Amino acid sequence: MAAASAPDPALTRVTQRLIEAVERAGLLLDFDGVLAPIVDDPASSAMPEELAAVLARLVRRLGCVAVISGRPVAFLADRVAVDGVRLLGLYGLQEWADGGPRARPEAAAWHDVVDEVQDRMAAALAGAPGVVLEDKGLSVALHWRNAPDRDRAGRMVSQLVEALSAQTGLAREPGKLVEELRPPVDWDKGASVRALHRELALGEVVYVGDDRGDLAAFAAAHELGGAAIAVDHGEETPPQLRAAADAVIPGPEAVADWLARLADRLEQA
Repeated sequence: MAAASAPDPALTRVTQRLIEAVERAGLLLDFDGVLAPIVDDPASSAMPEELAAVLARLVRRLGCVAVISGRPVAFLADRVAVDGVRLLGLYGLQEWADGGPRARPEAAAWHDVVDEVQDRMAAALAGAPGVVLEDKGLSVALHWRNAPDRDRAGRMVSQLVEALSAQTGLAREPGKLVEELRPPVDWDKGASVRALHRELALGEVVYVGDDRGDLAAFAAAHELGGAAIAVDHGEETPPQLRAAADAVIPGPEAVADWLARLADRLEQA
């Protein structure tokens, strides 16, 4: 039997900060690539069933457990059905409240433009093998993970998204093998982190993410005196994400293990 690997000192330090802050601590997590494995079909993304019980345990101990994702908030409500977990979709432009999605008014004003762009994308990409259009309601994304020639598909999508952004004013949001257009509202995951910190008077904030869109949340966590954890997916992980993190976890399975250990420690404290 192989010996258990030694605990990561950096991750141990971040864990201890959450334990010491307890009821004033905020644990904020991305969804895809953090709670859920990255999959070829975006619509099939889901976190392991046993993770819901772990999140419920954390909700009972921490001041805030939240999921901040680029996904629509209705998608998150379906996949993270855990009472007490705050759900913020489209980088925080939406929140699940009173049993339904609530969008920031300045973002909702762009709904018709997003619909028009989605139609134009679908027409432009008709017959493009392996490129998947994801309708997010207030934004639209193009994934090329399944394309037979990823480099060619990536160039085609990037050119299309750049042109549509210039023509419509929608903002580009790049990610792992995906490009997105969303309302050009001055709000990102970092703004969401700050808003939760302010609303709940949190004494400690730890954010866990795995992609470029999480860099703003990393920066906000550090600005507030908190910490950032990067989830490493190998060559797909932006190097700047690892560089900005206080600790690194090797993939969603390891995240689930860490969350379970954290729940155990909090219950023993």
